[in-house]
Amino acid sequence: MSERNPYGAPSARVDDHPDPVDRRFRWKAVFLGAVADLGGTMIAGIVLFVAFSVLLGASEGSAEQIGARLQQSWPFLMTQMIVGSGFTVLGGYVAGRVARHSFLKHAFAAGAISFVVGIVLSSSDEGPYSGLLSLLAYTLHFPLALCGGWLASRRRL
Repeated sequence: MSERNPYGAPSARVDDHPDPVDRRFRWKAVFLGAVADLGGTMIAGIVLFVAFSVLLGASEGSAEQIGARLQQSWPFLMTQMIVGSGFTVLGGYVAGRVARHSFLKHAFAAGAISFVVGIVLSSSDEGPYSGLLSLLAYTLHFPLALCGGWLASRRRL
């Protein structure tokens, strides 16, 4: 009975090695993360504008008048900030997942790009809550992007 058991474990060591990850900085990942953040925030902002316009009964007046009225609305501004924060986390997550390494570095770079583009594109608001909301948004932007990178690192390939 020197016959080997066909159902036994192999005598040789068997390791499944994942494909090596290229460790270069991936600008594509950063760009896609920034696009996810900015694009999602802009689309959600448009949807929120329309939804709150309908809810507040702002059918009379021009779009500028409706926008001015919504800039005075605390629920609209907080909802817009919370949704935008969610897309910042998503942008950091996308950057980390596409890069597949150095998750926090790529998430931070995507957050930096979306931060700079967001400042350039945003208008200076003169509403009663503009200072407080700007301070919150600018203070929380990078930690939220890094949170997305951390979430990406928690979910391994």
